[in-house]
Amino acid sequence: MAIRRVLVDEGLLLELLFGRPLPLCQGDRLWELFLQGQLQGYVTDFALQLVGRYAMRVHNSTTIAATLTQVGTLLRCCPVDQTMLHAAQRSQLGLPFALQAAVVAQLGLDGIVTHRPLDYVTDTGEGEVLVYTPGHLLGEYAVGGLDARRSSLETLYQDDPALDQRSWLGRLESVEVCCGQDRPTATVRLQSPLGYIHQETASGVGPVDAALRALNLAVSHYIPVADVQMVYYRCLATTADSPVSAMVLLERQMALFPGRGFHLDVVMASIEAYLDALGYLIVCDRL
Repeated sequence: MAIRRVLVDEGLLLELLFGRPLPLCQGDRLWELFLQGQLQGYVTDFALQLVGRYAMRVHNSTTIAATLTQVGTLLRCCPVDQTMLHAAQRSQLGLPFALQAAVVAQLGLDGIVTHRPLDYVTDTGEGEVLVYTPGHLLGEYAVGGLDARRSSLETLYQDDPALDQRSWLGRLESVEVCCGQDRPTATVRLQSPLGYIHQETASGVGPVDAALRALNLAVSHYIPVADVQMVYYRCLATTADSPVSAMVLLERQMALFPGRGFHLDVVMASIEAYLDALGYLIVCDRL
């Protein structure tokens, strides 16, 4: 897998250095990606100033120097120039997030890694950059063959084409949606990885809601999803007959798992996005 160049969100950087541990030990694993050279990390000069000010309030001078040395060793500093400032001022994002998105766009980085991806989402999608959560990156690198060391034990993830996060979800057999005077209903038919067929029907406030409810019921037969919540959903299409882009965010144990889906049909795009997010969740569980 190619080495990705990602900007570390200033909020995530503070969490990694001073805050509470991220769910599923994602903070430690993310640092290892930087240490091993699997990821190239970048931060803005504004973020470094914020780290320095925070460190001065909670640590002594020796610890401050060690913290800044650690950040300087692992992450490269990106000064914010006037062009980036002007781009941020035109953005619909909040200024701290718009500045970081402008840095990514100006320097041609691969994206931003953050534990709060909704901060980088606009209503129109204009000016957005690719956003990763720590779990998202860890899942992709695990599938690509990441060597990770935990507590002096080494776990080897082989680069196996069959190791696909969607393979653990089974196969989507069919989706039927019925809309009319009553509440929309949807029937989803799934084949589990072991070959069992699970079919569920649910109703919702709209066809997408009904389809996702039925999908969740079908998946729950072989994957525990009782504590998984969908906290964000967005669907965009440029014209009535253009492909639809759907994005969902699933949350479990304070960790966010993004997913995207593309299809000519809005319901199918939404289902693809949900399955994509659920696949990343499963990958992170198996790290």
